[in-house]
Amino acid sequence: MPLTPHRLMTAVRAAGLLCGLLALVALTGPFRYDDLHLPFPDTVAHGLLFYGLGALMMGALPRSRTSDLAWALAGLGVASEMAQALVGREMSLHDFAGDMAGVALLIGPTWLAQFRTLVRAHPHATFGEIRRMDRRQGRARTAPRLDLARL
Repeated sequence: MPLTPHRLMTAVRAAGLLCGLLALVALTGPFRYDDLHLPFPDTVAHGLLFYGLGALMMGALPRSRTSDLAWALAGLGVASEMAQALVGREMSLHDFAGDMAGVALLIGPTWLAQFRTLVRAHPHATFGEIRRMDRRQGRARTAPRLDLARL
């Protein structure tokens, strides 16, 4: 069975689902971080977890925008801290900061690559003009409308 992008995508999605479930157990389980005896602080563990989840999301959802995935991960970070508070664990702003640091480390290079593409393709256009040219906005808005009143 040869490896195809579709088969790889299916495997990445399955891995993402499995890792998401494991993350849910890790974030809301009845155990403490100290019991794991990891060589780095809890905040770093949160960053690594969200970096990994984000990488799986980016691989599994190639048609989704990077910013949409970042917002979803931010919502997941907030939800995980709230869930920890509900199950009797500590809700921490430091952990959420670790979550967002992991997301930033993941999407930073992607945004930098997108910026470099914009500089090459539209070096003198404003960001508003670039947004109007974006076909992903629902309809192409590159051509101006014909104003019959001016004729």
